[in-house]
Amino acid sequence: MTRRVIVVGAGAAGSTAAIFAAEAGADTLLVERTRDGGRKILISGGGRCNVLPARLDESRFVTDSSPHLLRKMVRAWPLNEQRRFFEQTLGIPLVEEVESAKLFPASQKARDVRDGLLGYARARGVAMRMATRVTGISPSAAGWRVELEDHSPLMADAVVVATGGLSVPNTGSDGAGLAMLAALGHQMHPTYAALTPLTAQAPEYTALAGVSLSVVLTARSEEHAAQATGGFLFTHRGYSGPTVLNVSHVAVRARMGHSSAARVAVQWTPLGEAEWEAVLAPQGGRTVLGALRGVLPERLASVLLSVARVDATRTLAELRREERRRIVATLVQGELPWHGDEGYKKAEVTGGGVALGEVHPRSMESRRHPGLFLCGEVLDAFGPIGGYNFLWAWATGRSAGLAAASAS
Repeated sequence: MTRRVIVVGAGAAGSTAAIFAAEAGADTLLVERTRDGGRKILISGGGRCNVLPARLDESRFVTDSSPHLLRKMVRAWPLNEQRRFFEQTLGIPLVEEVESAKLFPASQKARDVRDGLLGYARARGVAMRMATRVTGISPSAAGWRVELEDHSPLMADAVVVATGGLSVPNTGSDGAGLAMLAALGHQMHPTYAALTPLTAQAPEYTALAGVSLSVVLTARSEEHAAQATGGFLFTHRGYSGPTVLNVSHVAVRARMGHSSAARVAVQWTPLGEAEWEAVLAPQGGRTVLGALRGVLPERLASVLLSVARVDATRTLAELRREERRRIVATLVQGELPWHGDEGYKKAEVTGGGVALGEVHPRSMESRRHPGLFLCGEVLDAFGPIGGYNFLWAWATGRSAGLAAASAS
Protein backbone atom coordinates (compact mmCIF):
# COMPACT_ATOMS: atom_id res chain seq x y z
CA MET A 1 0.00 0.00 0.00
CA THR A 2 1.36 3.41 -0.98
CA ARG A 3 2.47 5.55 1.95
CA ARG A 4 0.94 9.00 2.23
CA VAL A 5 3.41 11.71 3.22
CA ILE A 6 2.53 15.30 4.05
CA VAL A 7 5.34 17.86 3.94
CA VAL A 8 4.62 21.07 5.81
CA GLY A 9 6.45 24.04 4.30
CA ALA A 10 7.50 24.60 0.68
CA GLY A 11 10.83 26.27 1.31
CA ALA A 12 14.27 24.86 0.55
CA ALA A 13 14.08 21.90 2.94
CA GLY A 14 10.41 21.13 2.34
CA SER A 15 10.52 21.20 -1.45
CA THR A 16 13.55 18.89 -1.36
CA ALA A 17 11.83 16.53 1.09
CA ALA A 18 8.75 16.38 -1.13
CA ILE A 19 10.82 15.60 -4.24
CA PHE A 20 12.62 12.69 -2.62
CA ALA A 21 9.53 11.32 -0.88
CA ALA A 22 7.71 11.24 -4.22
CA GLU A 23 10.69 9.72 -6.02
CA ALA A 24 10.77 6.99 -3.37
CA GLY A 25 7.17 6.11 -4.22
CA ALA A 26 5.13 7.98 -1.62
CA ASP A 27 1.84 9.72 -2.31
CA THR A 28 3.18 13.16 -1.39
CA LEU A 29 1.34 16.38 -0.52
CA LEU A 30 3.22 19.64 0.02
CA VAL A 31 1.31 22.14 2.18
CA GLU A 32 2.45 25.78 2.16
CA ARG A 33 1.23 28.81 4.06
CA THR A 34 2.05 31.37 1.32
CA ARG A 35 0.49 31.44 -2.12
CA ASP A 36 3.70 30.48 -3.96
CA GLY A 37 6.34 28.99 -1.60
CA GLY A 38 10.12 29.31 -1.58
CA ARG A 39 10.15 33.01 -0.78
CA LYS A 40 13.43 32.88 1.11
CA ILE A 41 15.00 31.29 -1.94
CA LEU A 42 13.79 34.25 -4.01
CA ILE A 43 15.39 36.90 -1.79
CA SER A 44 18.60 35.04 -1.02
CA GLY A 45 21.91 36.23 -2.41
CA GLY A 46 20.47 39.57 -3.42
CA GLY A 47 17.96 37.82 -5.68
CA ARG A 48 20.61 35.53 -7.19
CA CYS A 49 20.37 32.62 -4.69
CA ASN A 50 23.66 31.35 -3.33
CA VAL A 51 22.70 27.69 -3.84
CA LEU A 52 25.78 26.10 -2.23
CA PRO A 53 29.29 26.85 -1.01
CA ALA A 54 32.00 25.95 -3.51
CA ARG A 55 33.87 24.20 -0.69
CA LEU A 56 32.63 22.99 2.68
CA ASP A 57 34.17 23.48 6.12
CA GLU A 58 31.91 21.60 8.54
CA SER A 59 33.50 23.31 11.54
CA ARG A 60 31.83 26.58 10.54
CA PHE A 61 28.36 25.34 11.49
CA VAL A 62 27.02 26.58 14.83
CA THR A 63 24.97 24.35 17.15
CA ASP A 64 24.39 23.82 20.86
CA SER A 65 23.85 20.15 20.03
CA SER A 66 26.44 17.49 19.19
CA PRO A 67 28.79 18.56 16.35
CA HIS A 68 29.20 14.84 15.63
CA LEU A 69 25.47 14.47 14.93
CA LEU A 70 25.56 17.58 12.75
CA ARG A 71 28.40 16.17 10.66
CA LYS A 72 26.49 12.92 10.16
CA MET A 73 23.46 14.85 8.89
CA VAL A 74 25.53 16.99 6.51
CA ARG A 75 27.52 14.05 5.15
CA ALA A 76 24.34 12.14 4.25
CA TRP A 77 24.32 14.09 0.98
CA PRO A 78 27.84 15.26 0.06
CA LEU A 79 28.39 18.65 -1.55
CA ASN A 80 29.43 17.24 -4.93
CA GLU A 81 26.25 15.13 -5.08
CA GLN A 82 24.11 18.13 -4.19
CA ARG A 83 25.72 20.12 -7.00
CA ARG A 84 25.08 17.26 -9.41
CA PHE A 85 21.40 17.24 -8.38
CA PHE A 86 20.96 20.90 -9.26
CA GLU A 87 22.95 20.77 -12.47
CA GLN A 88 21.97 17.39 -13.89
CA THR A 89 18.61 16.54 -12.33
CA LEU A 90 17.07 20.02 -12.17
CA GLY A 91 19.00 21.36 -15.17
CA ILE A 92 20.25 24.44 -13.32
CA PRO A 93 23.96 25.00 -14.13
CA LEU A 94 25.92 26.55 -11.27
CA VAL A 95 28.90 28.90 -11.48
CA GLU A 96 31.41 29.81 -8.79
CA GLU A 97 31.94 33.38 -7.67
CA VAL A 98 35.64 32.83 -7.06
CA GLU A 99 36.31 35.70 -4.64
CA SER A 100 33.56 34.48 -2.26
CA ALA A 101 33.67 30.71 -2.99
CA LYS A 102 29.90 30.72 -3.54
CA LEU A 103 27.92 28.81 -6.16
CA PHE A 104 25.11 30.67 -7.97
CA PRO A 105 22.83 29.65 -10.83
CA ALA A 106 24.49 30.61 -14.11
CA SER A 107 21.40 32.70 -14.87
CA GLN A 108 22.00 34.69 -11.65
CA LYS A 109 18.26 34.35 -10.98
CA ALA A 110 16.96 32.96 -7.69
CA ARG A 111 13.57 32.40 -9.34
CA ASP A 112 15.13 29.71 -11.53
CA VAL A 113 16.08 27.78 -8.38
CA ARG A 114 12.69 28.13 -6.68
CA ASP A 115 10.73 27.36 -9.84
CA GLY A 116 13.10 24.52 -10.73
CA LEU A 117 12.54 22.80 -7.39
CA LEU A 118 8.77 23.20 -7.31
CA GLY A 119 8.43 22.40 -11.01
CA TYR A 120 10.42 19.20 -10.61
CA ALA A 121 8.37 18.28 -7.54
CA ARG A 122 5.17 18.60 -9.56
CA ALA A 123 6.69 16.57 -12.37
CA ARG A 124 7.46 13.80 -9.89
CA GLY A 125 3.81 13.75 -8.80
CA VAL A 126 3.88 15.94 -5.71
CA ALA A 127 0.46 17.48 -5.03
CA MET A 128 0.50 21.01 -3.63
CA ARG A 129 -1.84 23.03 -1.45
CA MET A 130 -0.71 26.64 -1.33
CA ALA A 131 -2.14 29.44 0.85
CA THR A 132 -2.98 26.80 3.46
CA ARG A 133 -2.03 27.24 7.10
CA VAL A 134 -1.28 24.20 9.25
CA THR A 135 -2.42 24.80 12.83
CA GLY A 136 -1.47 21.52 14.47
CA ILE A 137 0.00 18.06 14.02
CA SER A 138 -0.74 15.09 16.24
CA PRO A 139 -0.28 11.32 16.20
CA SER A 140 -3.42 9.25 15.71
CA ALA A 141 -4.32 5.58 15.53
CA ALA A 142 -4.09 5.76 11.74
CA GLY A 143 -0.80 7.66 11.61
CA TRP A 144 -0.72 11.46 11.72
CA ARG A 145 -3.42 14.10 11.76
CA VAL A 146 -2.64 17.52 10.26
CA GLU A 147 -5.01 20.31 11.31
CA LEU A 148 -5.64 23.11 8.82
CA GLU A 149 -7.07 26.59 9.30
CA ASP A 150 -10.52 26.84 7.66
CA HIS A 151 -10.26 23.34 6.17
CA SER A 152 -10.90 19.77 7.24
CA PRO A 153 -7.91 17.94 8.76
CA LEU A 154 -5.68 15.70 6.66
CA MET A 155 -4.40 12.22 7.52
CA ALA A 156 -1.02 10.77 6.63
CA ASP A 157 1.31 7.90 7.39
CA ALA A 158 4.18 10.33 7.89
CA VAL A 159 4.64 14.08 8.30
CA VAL A 160 7.74 16.10 7.43
CA VAL A 161 7.99 19.41 9.29
CA ALA A 162 9.95 21.93 7.21
CA THR A 163 8.34 25.13 8.46
CA GLY A 164 11.53 27.15 8.93
CA GLY A 165 12.30 29.37 11.89
CA LEU A 166 11.55 32.97 12.76
CA SER A 167 13.83 34.87 10.41
CA VAL A 168 12.46 37.23 7.73
CA PRO A 169 8.83 36.81 8.84
CA ASN A 170 7.42 38.44 5.71
CA THR A 171 8.47 35.32 3.77
CA GLY A 172 6.06 33.21 5.83
CA SER A 173 8.32 32.21 8.75
CA ASP A 174 6.30 32.66 11.92
CA GLY A 175 7.74 29.99 14.22
CA ALA A 176 4.51 27.97 14.22
CA GLY A 177 6.32 24.73 13.42
CA LEU A 178 8.74 25.25 16.29
CA ALA A 179 5.79 25.69 18.66
CA MET A 180 4.15 22.50 17.38
CA LEU A 181 7.35 20.51 17.83
CA ALA A 182 7.81 21.87 21.35
CA ALA A 183 4.21 20.92 22.17
CA LEU A 184 5.00 17.37 21.07
CA GLY A 185 7.67 17.18 23.78
CA HIS A 186 10.88 17.75 21.82
CA GLN A 187 13.82 19.31 23.62
CA MET A 188 14.24 22.85 22.31
CA HIS A 189 17.31 25.05 22.46
CA PRO A 190 16.45 28.74 22.84
CA THR A 191 15.99 30.42 19.47
CA TYR A 192 17.77 33.62 18.47
CA ALA A 193 18.32 35.79 15.42
CA ALA A 194 21.49 34.77 13.57
CA LEU A 195 23.28 36.30 10.59
CA THR A 196 21.71 39.67 11.38
CA PRO A 197 23.20 43.21 11.17
CA LEU A 198 24.35 45.00 14.33
CA THR A 199 23.19 48.48 15.30
CA ALA A 200 25.19 51.26 16.92
CA GLN A 201 24.74 54.57 18.67
CA ALA A 202 28.10 55.91 17.56
CA PRO A 203 27.66 58.96 15.29
CA GLU A 204 31.30 58.92 14.22
CA TYR A 205 30.79 55.43 12.76
CA THR A 206 27.25 55.74 11.39
CA ALA A 207 28.45 58.85 9.52
CA LEU A 208 30.57 56.43 7.48
CA ALA A 209 27.46 54.76 5.98
CA GLY A 210 28.33 53.27 2.61
CA VAL A 211 32.03 52.76 3.34
CA SER A 212 33.04 49.11 2.87
CA LEU A 213 36.27 47.17 3.23
CA SER A 214 37.66 43.78 4.16
CA VAL A 215 38.36 43.20 7.86
CA VAL A 216 38.88 40.52 10.50
CA LEU A 217 36.09 40.69 13.08
CA THR A 218 36.11 38.91 16.44
CA ALA A 219 33.11 38.75 18.79
CA ARG A 220 33.56 37.37 22.28
CA SER A 221 31.22 37.02 25.25
CA GLU A 222 31.49 35.09 28.50
CA GLU A 223 30.02 32.00 26.82
CA HIS A 224 30.63 32.25 23.06
CA ALA A 225 33.16 33.47 20.51
CA ALA A 226 33.36 33.77 16.74
CA GLN A 227 35.76 35.21 14.19
CA ALA A 228 35.17 36.08 10.55
CA THR A 229 37.25 37.54 7.71
CA GLY A 230 35.83 39.37 4.71
CA GLY A 231 33.45 42.15 3.79
CA PHE A 232 32.34 44.80 6.28
CA LEU A 233 29.87 47.62 5.58
CA PHE A 234 29.01 50.72 7.59
CA THR A 235 25.26 51.46 7.50
CA HIS A 236 23.10 54.34 8.71
CA ARG A 237 22.05 52.16 11.64
CA GLY A 238 25.32 50.37 12.37
CA TYR A 239 27.17 47.57 10.59
CA SER A 240 26.50 44.81 8.09
CA GLY A 241 28.38 42.67 5.56
CA PRO A 242 29.41 39.00 5.77
CA THR A 243 31.82 39.41 8.69
CA VAL A 244 29.24 41.20 10.84
CA LEU A 245 26.50 38.70 10.03
CA ASN A 246 28.78 35.73 10.71
CA VAL A 247 29.69 36.87 14.25
CA SER A 248 26.40 38.54 15.16
CA HIS A 249 25.02 35.50 16.99
CA VAL A 250 27.59 36.01 19.75
CA ALA A 251 26.35 39.57 20.32
CA VAL A 252 22.68 38.58 20.04
CA ARG A 253 23.00 35.75 22.56
CA ALA A 254 24.93 37.90 25.03
CA ARG A 255 22.05 40.41 24.96
CA MET A 256 19.53 37.62 25.58
CA GLY A 257 21.39 36.24 28.59
CA HIS A 258 22.44 37.66 31.91
CA SER A 259 26.11 38.04 31.02
CA SER A 260 27.79 41.29 30.08
CA ALA A 261 27.62 42.47 26.48
CA ALA A 262 29.86 40.85 23.91
CA ARG A 263 33.00 42.69 22.85
CA VAL A 264 33.42 43.07 19.11
CA ALA A 265 36.98 43.83 17.96
CA VAL A 266 38.20 44.75 14.49
CA GLN A 267 41.45 44.32 12.64
CA TRP A 268 40.83 46.94 9.97
CA THR A 269 43.51 45.77 7.48
CA PRO A 270 45.64 42.67 6.86
CA LEU A 271 48.57 44.47 8.52
CA GLY A 272 49.60 43.36 12.00
CA GLU A 273 51.30 45.37 14.73
CA ALA A 274 54.83 45.08 13.30
CA GLU A 275 53.69 46.10 9.81
CA TRP A 276 51.83 49.13 11.16
CA GLU A 277 54.85 50.16 13.21
CA ALA A 278 56.81 50.20 9.95
CA VAL A 279 54.10 52.21 8.15
CA LEU A 280 54.09 54.76 11.00
CA ALA A 281 57.87 55.19 11.05
CA PRO A 282 58.99 58.79 10.28
CA GLN A 283 58.98 59.56 6.53
CA GLY A 284 59.99 63.15 5.94
CA GLY A 285 56.99 65.45 6.36
CA ARG A 286 54.35 62.75 5.83
CA THR A 287 51.32 63.12 8.11
CA VAL A 288 49.79 60.33 10.09
CA LEU A 289 46.57 60.66 8.02
CA GLY A 290 48.65 60.37 4.85
CA ALA A 291 50.13 57.11 6.12
CA LEU A 292 46.73 55.62 7.02
CA ARG A 293 44.89 56.62 3.87
CA GLY A 294 47.44 54.72 1.85
CA VAL A 295 45.87 51.57 3.31
CA LEU A 296 42.36 52.60 4.46
CA PRO A 297 39.47 54.66 3.06
CA GLU A 298 40.24 58.28 4.00
CA ARG A 299 36.99 58.89 5.89
CA LEU A 300 37.54 55.81 8.01
CA ALA A 301 41.21 56.70 8.59
CA SER A 302 40.16 60.08 9.97
CA VAL A 303 37.61 58.52 12.33
CA LEU A 304 40.07 55.92 13.60
CA LEU A 305 42.66 58.60 14.36
CA SER A 306 39.98 60.47 16.30
CA VAL A 307 39.16 57.29 18.22
CA ALA A 308 42.90 56.91 18.99
CA ARG A 309 42.97 60.56 20.13
CA VAL A 310 45.66 61.56 17.64
CA ASP A 311 45.63 64.74 15.52
CA ALA A 312 45.42 63.65 11.88
CA THR A 313 47.64 66.54 10.75
CA ARG A 314 50.60 65.52 12.93
CA THR A 315 53.63 64.32 11.02
CA LEU A 316 54.92 60.81 11.62
CA ALA A 317 58.11 62.30 13.01
CA GLU A 318 56.10 64.17 15.65
CA LEU A 319 54.28 61.11 16.96
CA ARG A 320 55.07 60.11 20.51
CA ARG A 321 55.52 56.44 21.35
CA GLU A 322 52.23 56.37 23.31
CA GLU A 323 50.34 57.92 20.37
CA ARG A 324 51.82 55.40 17.97
CA ARG A 325 50.85 52.60 20.34
CA ARG A 326 47.22 53.86 20.52
CA ILE A 327 46.99 54.07 16.72
CA VAL A 328 48.31 50.54 16.24
CA ALA A 329 45.98 49.15 18.92
CA THR A 330 42.98 50.84 17.27
CA LEU A 331 43.93 49.50 13.84
CA VAL A 332 44.75 45.93 14.88
CA GLN A 333 42.31 45.24 17.73
CA GLY A 334 40.04 48.25 17.95
CA GLU A 335 36.74 47.92 19.75
CA LEU A 336 33.66 48.28 17.56
CA PRO A 337 30.91 50.06 19.52
CA TRP A 338 27.47 48.47 19.15
CA HIS A 339 24.29 48.47 21.18
CA GLY A 340 21.82 46.14 19.46
CA ASP A 341 20.88 44.12 16.41
CA GLU A 342 18.30 44.10 13.65
CA GLY A 343 16.68 40.93 15.03
CA TYR A 344 14.62 38.43 13.05
CA LYS A 345 13.39 41.08 10.60
CA LYS A 346 16.75 41.08 8.85
CA ALA A 347 18.25 37.83 10.16
CA GLU A 348 19.12 35.37 7.42
CA VAL A 349 18.51 32.38 9.66
CA THR A 350 17.28 31.29 13.09
CA GLY A 351 19.73 29.91 15.64
CA GLY A 352 18.59 27.32 18.17
CA GLY A 353 15.55 25.10 17.67
CA VAL A 354 14.99 21.38 18.12
CA ALA A 355 18.04 19.69 19.64
CA LEU A 356 19.75 17.48 17.05
CA GLY A 357 19.71 14.58 19.50
CA GLU A 358 15.89 14.53 19.17
CA VAL A 359 16.11 13.01 15.66
CA HIS A 360 17.85 10.02 14.16
CA PRO A 361 20.74 11.50 12.13
CA ARG A 362 20.32 9.33 9.04
CA SER A 363 16.53 9.53 8.71
CA MET A 364 15.72 12.82 10.51
CA GLU A 365 12.87 10.91 12.20
CA SER A 366 11.84 12.08 15.65
CA ARG A 367 13.06 9.81 18.43
CA ARG A 368 9.88 10.65 20.35
CA HIS A 369 7.32 10.19 17.58
CA PRO A 370 7.75 7.57 14.83
CA GLY A 371 6.46 8.85 11.52
CA LEU A 372 7.39 12.47 12.25
CA PHE A 373 10.40 13.88 10.40
CA LEU A 374 12.19 17.20 10.89
CA CYS A 375 14.44 19.13 8.52
CA GLY A 376 15.92 22.54 7.78
CA GLU A 377 15.75 25.57 10.01
CA VAL A 378 13.58 24.04 12.76
CA LEU A 379 16.70 22.14 13.83
CA ASP A 380 19.43 23.56 16.06
CA ALA A 381 22.07 24.34 13.46
CA PHE A 382 23.09 27.12 11.11
CA GLY A 383 26.12 27.97 9.04
CA PRO A 384 27.84 31.14 7.83
CA ILE A 385 26.97 33.29 4.85
CA GLY A 386 27.90 31.49 1.65
CA GLY A 387 25.38 28.73 0.88
CA TYR A 388 25.84 26.74 4.07
CA ASN A 389 22.25 27.09 5.21
CA PHE A 390 20.88 25.95 1.88
CA LEU A 391 23.28 22.99 1.97
CA TRP A 392 21.83 22.12 5.40
CA ALA A 393 18.28 22.45 4.05
CA TRP A 394 18.93 20.33 0.96
CA ALA A 395 20.75 17.59 2.94
CA THR A 396 18.29 17.26 5.82
CA GLY A 397 15.30 17.66 3.49
CA ARG A 398 16.47 14.81 1.28
CA SER A 399 17.10 12.51 4.25
CA ALA A 400 13.69 13.28 5.73
CA GLY A 401 11.83 12.79 2.46
CA LEU A 402 13.48 9.46 1.64
CA ALA A 403 12.88 8.09 5.14
CA ALA A 404 9.29 9.35 5.36
CA ALA A 405 8.46 7.43 2.18
CA SER A 406 9.79 4.17 3.61
CA ALA A 407 7.57 2.02 5.81
CA SER A 408 9.03 1.73 9.32
